[in-house]
Amino acid sequence: MAEIDLGKTPEEREHLIQLSMICLGIGILAADIFLPLGFVIWILYLMPLLMSVWLTHRYAPFFTAWLITFCIFLGSLISGVGRSDPSDLPNRAVFILMMAIVALLVWEIRTNYSNLETEVIERRTAQENLEDLTRSLETRVAERTKELSDVNKALEIDIAERRKVESALETANKKLNLLSQITRHDISNRVFALLVDIDLAKEYAEDVRLKDALEKVELTSLSIQDQITFTKDYQEIGSQAPAWYTVATIVKHAAEQLDLQGVDMDVRLGNTDIFADAMIKKVFYNLIDNALRHGDHVTRIEFSTKDTADGLLIICQDNGVGVAPQDKTKIFAKGFGRDSGLGLFLIREILSITKISIHETGDYGKGARFEILIPKGDYRMAESAS
Repeated sequence: MAEIDLGKTPEEREHLIQLSMICLGIGILAADIFLPLGFVIWILYLMPLLMSVWLTHRYAPFFTAWLITFCIFLGSLISGVGRSDPSDLPNRAVFILMMAIVALLVWEIRTNYSNLETEVIERRTAQENLEDLTRSLETRVAERTKELSDVNKALEIDIAERRKVESALETANKKLNLLSQITRHDISNRVFALLVDIDLAKEYAEDVRLKDALEKVELTSLSIQDQITFTKDYQEIGSQAPAWYTVATIVKHAAEQLDLQGVDMDVRLGNTDIFADAMIKKVFYNLIDNALRHGDHVTRIEFSTKDTADGLLIICQDNGVGVAPQDKTKIFAKGFGRDSGLGLFLIREILSITKISIHETGDYGKGARFEILIPKGDYRMAESAS
């Protein structure tokens, strides 16, 4: 049994639809002429009007409605019903008015569907751009890894301080490899969620359902944006050689970037310099921001130093709610916390570049206390610096 060819291209399918509408209209007109049953026949004209939804021309419903109007009047003239029945023409006029309303509704449906298709295309484009960004990031990670490997070989003949730089760059190399895995995994999960939400948006054409689906897409996009921001910060770790930084200056600069209204800052760090990664500024910014976000009722943040047998402690202490005992080791894990869960994780990663450690030692209910241990040889007083 031979298959019916409905057309292989959009143009062929549209021509077939137009031909079907014309044949259907001629058949209805013939029925109206030979079987003048009024609304019983006229209601069939809705069929070609509804078929106009499938035509690509934007105003196809209106053109179809005009042709149907012509057919209705033509049927009245040819059949002669208008002369024998005075109410025929008013009835046809009422039906034409109803036809115009239906054409307007059909046009609205076409317009909303077109807008939905445009939005879906935009979402797909955003997804493709995100995939391109992921591939670009992987390429940059590979290039940075190669650059760091070349630098490590050149630093083998340098002095003791250059050897510290070599060790830091080797660690950064490992972290960049870890970044490639973390980023691919996180972005992949969120892109999958984005695709699911877009499918929901395509499935529902009703306004309320479409709004709900798009809100989910927005939330997913914001989550992806947070991950990209974190990736940018993480990538900068180890991108520059470690150097000496004055801690008090960094802390004061970080405090100026945050809203400390109602919070007393007490910075007692003297002229202490530490040997750290260039992202050390992000460490103290995140510590202050963490106290403001999670301390609940913080009114005082204090920075101080303390000499120990293992090195120099830099202490950041507040009078907020503190950290629960069971969470003291978890707060530095990636994803732990109420917000993005990346702030303290990023702090630990930055400090570990130059083998600096951080621990939380506060009493729960009395405030958080972070102790940053600087190894011997990696800190100095500015007065004695050469």
